[in-house]
Amino acid sequence: MRILVALALACAGLAAHAQTSEVPDWFAESFLEFPQDVKEAARDGKRLMLYFWQDGCSSCRRMKETTFADRAIVEETRRHFVPVALNVYGEREAQWTDGRTMREKALARELNIRGTPTLLFLDEKGAVVVRQVGYLPPERFIATLGEAKRR
Repeated sequence: MRILVALALACAGLAAHAQTSEVPDWFAESFLEFPQDVKEAARDGKRLMLYFWQDGCSSCRRMKETTFADRAIVEETRRHFVPVALNVYGEREAQWTDGRTMREKALARELNIRGTPTLLFLDEKGAVVVRQVGYLPPERFIATLGEAKRR
C-alpha cells in the first residue's frame, strides 16, 4: 500500500510540474536534431523557431499566458515556423546545426543565451537570422515573426 501511495504522489508531482511548464502545448515535439529539423521545416516552406525558457521564469510564464495564448499568433507562428522549446537548464541531448552534440544547457551556453525567454529564428540553412530576448507582447511578437520571415 505504501508503494502505491508513493507512486500516486510521484505521479501527482509530475503532473503538477507539467502544468507549470512555461511551454505551450502547441509547440512541436522534437528530438532536438536541428540539422534534420531545419531540413524538414524548409521542405514544408517553414523555418525553425527555438524558444529557450526555464521553470519559474515570470517572463516565460507571461509569454505563455498572453502572447502564446493569442489565437492569431498561434496560427501565424504555426503557418510559417516550427516552434521548438529548449530548457536552458535541460539535460536532453541536442544536435546543433553544425553537427555538434551537447545537452540543452550546454547548447544554451554555446549560443550565448543569457536570459529567458530567448527566441532564435533559423533560416533554411540553419543560420540564426533573428534573436529576441525577453518577453514580447503580441504586437511585438507579430512584428518579430514578420522580420524572421523576411531575413
